[in-house]
Amino acid sequence: MQEKLTWEELFSKIEREFPVHLEPENPTMDKKLIINVAPTGAFITKRQNPNQPITPEEIAKEVIDSYKEGASMWHVHTRDEKGFGSSDPELFKKVEDLIFKECPDIVTSISPWADFTKKGSGIIRPLVDPLIDFGHKYCELAVITPISATVGPFTTTVNEETLVDTVTYLQDKGVKPEFMGHNYQAIEDIKNWLIKPGILKKPYFINVAMGMHHSAPTTPDPWGLINLITMINMLPDDTVKGANIGGHNWLPLINLAIILGIDYVRVGKEDTIWMYPHKNEKILRCSDVVRKVATIARELGREIATPDETRKILGIKQN
Repeated sequence: MQEKLTWEELFSKIEREFPVHLEPENPTMDKKLIINVAPTGAFITKRQNPNQPITPEEIAKEVIDSYKEGASMWHVHTRDEKGFGSSDPELFKKVEDLIFKECPDIVTSISPWADFTKKGSGIIRPLVDPLIDFGHKYCELAVITPISATVGPFTTTVNEETLVDTVTYLQDKGVKPEFMGHNYQAIEDIKNWLIKPGILKKPYFINVAMGMHHSAPTTPDPWGLINLITMINMLPDDTVKGANIGGHNWLPLINLAIILGIDYVRVGKEDTIWMYPHKNEKILRCSDVVRKVATIARELGREIATPDETRKILGIKQN
């Protein structure tokens, strides 16, 4: 004969057999998210996206509006009068000064490539040296591609010697290297050439870079998502882990990266012209993208890092 239980006894039994109330918290997303806005890049034209910012004023407005939506950091590219990428330090300073007037504490990460006739640090010295002379706030981080690549008319050749030279130069200048992990080999080379010998200072800052330039593919589904998970798992300990995703499929992969507990995402108009993977709706404003990503993160219970918190996470000094 089945034992007859009171309601209180029944519920106590259920709680013992299905103790969902005792399930521990999952700490994966228990960290603040850094949002970096890349307003223009060097290659996407107004023919591809009429909303692409080109002039210093257009670029500055994109960054200022994105800052107000939660971007604590911005990735610096400038364009010349014809709309092509420029490495003129005076133009960099002009754009940055416009932004610092409204966003005095924003974190600055430059695209440092300047002289492709040189190798190693010689490629970036013509831009980094003048910016550092202007003040450290003009060049807090510099993006480094640790693989040989041809992008448009520009070719970079990277090996152990050139990468060590570039990283040593930047760190001696007080500039934090921000690596673009375009593929598996890039991540392995960073480990073997820089981390194992003790050259790269902690915390390391490595981004999984997919769907942009010569980087890992983001489609077809679900392989782009699986590839993202694999590349994130390859990143070494003591790394600020980032996701820079371009192309039509950037939004699903950024969402997955946030769920996987990534520390940093870069979004904007450098690497894509589309808002959604399944629509040909072009991005109007970078601030729309930043707002969307910040909203998604907050709805998932993640807070957005301020500029001061971003510097602390990245291990860089306040300006």
